[in-house]
Amino acid sequence: MSGLTRLSRPLRMVGASASAAGPSRYASSSASVIAAGRLSTVARHLSSSSVSMDQSSKMGSPSEDLVLFESHQSTRLYKLNRPAKLNSLNQEMIDLLSSKIKNWRELESCKVIIGTGDSRAFCAGGDVKQLVLDLKEGKETALPFFKSEFQLNWTLGRLGKPYIAVIDGVTMGGGAGLSLPAAIRVATPRTIFAMPETKIGYAPDVGANYYLAQLDGAIGAWLAITGQELYGRAAYELGIATHYVTPNVLPEIISQITQLESPTLAQISSLVSSYSSAPSSSSEPSSKASPDGPSPIKGEIREFLDKTFSLKSIAEVDQALSKAATNEKLSQEVRDWAKLQKELIDQRGPTSTAVALAGYKKAKESRRLDRTLLNDFSMATAFSGPKRSTEDFVKGVSAVLIDRSKTPTDWIPSSRSDPSLSPKEIEKNFFTPSKNQTSGDLQLEFEPISASKLDSGKDSTWGRFRKYGLPSEANIRASVDGYAPGSGAFALTEKELIDSFVDASGEVAGTRRDEIEARVKDVVSRHCKKDKDGYLEWRS
Repeated sequence: MSGLTRLSRPLRMVGASASAAGPSRYASSSASVIAAGRLSTVARHLSSSSVSMDQSSKMGSPSEDLVLFESHQSTRLYKLNRPAKLNSLNQEMIDLLSSKIKNWRELESCKVIIGTGDSRAFCAGGDVKQLVLDLKEGKETALPFFKSEFQLNWTLGRLGKPYIAVIDGVTMGGGAGLSLPAAIRVATPRTIFAMPETKIGYAPDVGANYYLAQLDGAIGAWLAITGQELYGRAAYELGIATHYVTPNVLPEIISQITQLESPTLAQISSLVSSYSSAPSSSSEPSSKASPDGPSPIKGEIREFLDKTFSLKSIAEVDQALSKAATNEKLSQEVRDWAKLQKELIDQRGPTSTAVALAGYKKAKESRRLDRTLLNDFSMATAFSGPKRSTEDFVKGVSAVLIDRSKTPTDWIPSSRSDPSLSPKEIEKNFFTPSKNQTSGDLQLEFEPISASKLDSGKDSTWGRFRKYGLPSEANIRASVDGYAPGSGAFALTEKELIDSFVDASGEVAGTRRDEIEARVKDVVSRHCKKDKDGYLEWRS
């Protein structure tokens, strides 16, 4: 055996299990070449109010203009078309989408589905303002709305065919519910992503926690609790988006996808990657003013974020942020960041932040989309049902979206240290179906039926959320520890590890390859140690 170089290296030290690594992908050098006529045709489709409909579909009423549907060979495309409301979802839009998506899922000639909005917004969320106005008038429209929305979120997560979401512009709340199930999520410098529900006395729903729980460390918990916006490149670097391009190439990308007869996700990913936008030469971190800058969530800030937002209760998170602001053992950068986060959650409903943390933790524990959506519906019922546990949702939407109040909202309770916000009390009041859930037609119905039994362990799509984006820490660890498919039983050097991810992505050169290499090197520097021969071992 000593005569075989590849077998003479040390065996891996196998520890705790990890998620599967990235996919084997296909790259096509000819994918970027298209006919100019085809490009202009699709560009006209995207900029025009006219609709190229499926042969089986006809314009039924003016309300159908809220969502435009197009058919291009084996590709089907929906475009949200409520620009005055930043494409926020109402019941009509959800019904239109649900009907069409179910049809496309079963349609053999449909091989690819693409979701788009416009240059200002993919989708700004659900139209909760109208739901609260209805509640104030005694109309119980909220739970039927949430039921149909969550069922649509489930269907999108179980399409069984390539789904691409172009998250150009504002993508928040319900927009996350439409886009996060897509295996390929394309961001641009105009992208503004957030789960802002805690601002209005609510908490993240639409199955978003299932996907947030697959981000590195406690980044998902931080996003769920604070409602912090991610701008442009930060949404890509942190894993919300799988690809990052400039807006001007979107029509060409869509056109090329429509020309593919029956493409795989790997082929589509490689095609989109060929348009990757190079990182900005400026060191200014990503922000509203500088969306093309790198994510500020790195280094000591990332370490502090993971430690703080992994705490058990919202009271502990709140206390940790308060103490950090004056902790001289921390760098000034971390103290300033902690102070900003404290200011953010002080503007959020205490109950909603506690529920947001609990919902995130439950999703991370169950690792199932069906269970996460059931938890979301129980929570939505507790916030908006006839026997609701709190009035904070009504108060928050009224203050922020209806009255546009400039004064602080009268949240009850007003403190995150209130005993009613302990994990045990939050579980009882927001995630116990028997207490708040109604029966009959207001139970979630999953179509298609889940392939595995509820609460029988992680579902079939857990771990795939980051598959076509930059490598996740979990995927890199899987390769280092030897759990990734094809990684073998022997330790890897840093170069071999980088090569394995570059090869798997199909990116032999260019911006995307450089980004993958930089990503792997960063994770190795933070989480791995090398023996005298350069072989890697993951540090706990």
